[in-house]
Amino acid sequence: MVSGQAPGPGQYPMYQQPYQPVHRTAGDMIKSFVSDTMLALILVVGLFLVMIGSWLMGLMDTDGGVNAGQVVRSLGMTILVAGGLLGGLLRHDLDKYIRAAMILFATALFVLVGFWWFYLELGVF
Repeated sequence: MVSGQAPGPGQYPMYQQPYQPVHRTAGDMIKSFVSDTMLALILVVGLFLVMIGSWLMGLMDTDGGVNAGQVVRSLGMTILVAGGLLGGLLRHDLDKYIRAAMILFATALFVLVGFWWFYLELGVF
């Protein structure tokens, strides 16, 4: 180095580029949401709400109690269908037959079991 010449920016550690962590993509964030644990938790909560709603429908005497049970049951059914579809559509690391079974499971729940508006007694019709 010639005397009087300023040192370059790469010679001192304080001039180094700061460390930039690798940013996660949106797909990676969704995959972490639909992990095995979260998927199992979603399905257990859905089954629990279906069970509570069925108990309410069976034990209540009034129409309001039965309708309240149907609402809780339909909320659980919505969670079950959403969990099955999310797991089947977003989990690309699973085997294709398992993913197809999850989608068929969600579709069968929707078609065969149904939701609460099919059973409400509104007295309109």
